[in-house]
Amino acid sequence: MFIVTSKQMYAAELSAVKRGGSFHELMEKAGNACAKIIYDTYCADKKKKVLIICGKGKNGGDGFVIARSLWEKGCEVSVLLACGEPRDSDSKENFNLLESAGIQVRRYNGSAVAVSDLLKSNDIFVDAVFGTGFKGKLDDDLSLLAKSINAFGKTLISIDVPSGADCDNATAEGEVFLPDMTIAISALKPVHIMKPANQLCGEIKNADIGIKSADYESITPPAYYTCEEKDIKELLPKRKPVSNKGTYGHALCICGSLRMPGAAFMSVQGAIRTGAGLVTAAFPKGAYPAMVSKLSECLFLPAEETFDGTFSFTALPAIIEAAKKCTAVLIGCGIGFNRETERLTESFLKEISVPVVIDADALNILSKNPDLIRDIIAPVILTPHPGEFSRLTGKTIKEILLNPVETAKEFSDKYRCTVVLKTANTVICSPDKPTYINTTGNAGLAKGGSGDLLAGMIVSLLAQGMSPEDASAAAVYMHGNAADILAEKTSMRGMTATDLLSYLPEYYGRFEK
Repeated sequence: MFIVTSKQMYAAELSAVKRGGSFHELMEKAGNACAKIIYDTYCADKKKKVLIICGKGKNGGDGFVIARSLWEKGCEVSVLLACGEPRDSDSKENFNLLESAGIQVRRYNGSAVAVSDLLKSNDIFVDAVFGTGFKGKLDDDLSLLAKSINAFGKTLISIDVPSGADCDNATAEGEVFLPDMTIAISALKPVHIMKPANQLCGEIKNADIGIKSADYESITPPAYYTCEEKDIKELLPKRKPVSNKGTYGHALCICGSLRMPGAAFMSVQGAIRTGAGLVTAAFPKGAYPAMVSKLSECLFLPAEETFDGTFSFTALPAIIEAAKKCTAVLIGCGIGFNRETERLTESFLKEISVPVVIDADALNILSKNPDLIRDIIAPVILTPHPGEFSRLTGKTIKEILLNPVETAKEFSDKYRCTVVLKTANTVICSPDKPTYINTTGNAGLAKGGSGDLLAGMIVSLLAQGMSPEDASAAAVYMHGNAADILAEKTSMRGMTATDLLSYLPEYYGRFEK
């Protein structure tokens, strides 16, 4: 599914107009499509009194069409001009048609009391004040209106974006209209899917106005994508009736230490549970008792260690030899950050010839010299959280979180690698490929071990032959979606990465039926 910014949406509309048509026709289609959704959802059984609150731009123009369309369907409709007279030419034309039909129009002058009779007498409010281009925060007069409407507790529908919310940055600085439903016109926008702003949108429905996939595919920069369950079913490697363990790849997990054996356990088990035919666990010898007591389905590679139980550089030859037998490698979960692990990681990455997932401490090692990424001849997937990405990029965490998509894309293009930036909406960027924004997951994943499990799931799919971008998108979606289902069964507070790991076999059944 396409995800577009305000500028990308305009570019897609422009492409549609060039194919034949006009912006006026698009406004007419948008208003009629929204009116149909509103009517079918709220008014089909019993005619309702509807107040359309309109701005002076194109979003207000959509509101004028909605008002006329609902009036034609038999609803009792009135309009409140929230920001003065319409300015856009198409909006003016639709406003004139509205007045010609005799639909009641009132003007808001900054006093909620002055329009309280109008607010009390209507059953449904439609917010068509600001659309995708809104920035900043509502002024005092509109903040008062939004607060008054929200306080009534009546049904509220926002057109495209809840007024007061920033479409592209998915933020809200002040008062916001808080709808029960937001109708996204043509395509979803960042505000509809990115936390926490998507929580302001209520239920989200899509209004089709005839813009085609080719219109989105032609825009620059390219539109973003999000995955749904049906997309994951198409991406995942199929299990063949006649096959063996060699059919499904061999993953090597270079993870863990004496103090963090759990990181190795979670990543290795994640790789096993996600379907890799063989998994080799490479870990410092001191972690052997912990590993052998918890792992039984993998190959063991106990490696030379330092005095504090982390990998020794002398383990490098054995690890390189093991990597030659594998189809994908994961390095970094719980290995520690010291001179020995630094030398081991840097030297190993220069030798690796199969796809590699770089996580956790290996990312911190790379942050000392990110240019080492360019020396890796194999496909690379980096899986940083904002703190690790801050060290890699030199940007502050605040800067990254304010613009995660562009920050991840810039780094991906610069170093020719896949970046899985783990935030509330994980972003997946690969050079010359579509950018994915993940919509699954919840706060129950904000616990130790969740990232190790995800890294194991990614390397497993990579080992089975998926491309870096597809393996990352599928693993991130399933990791979050399984956590969403598990949280409903149990709780976010009590859920652990081990609980999620145990649930994966049942969860994966959704993709095999």
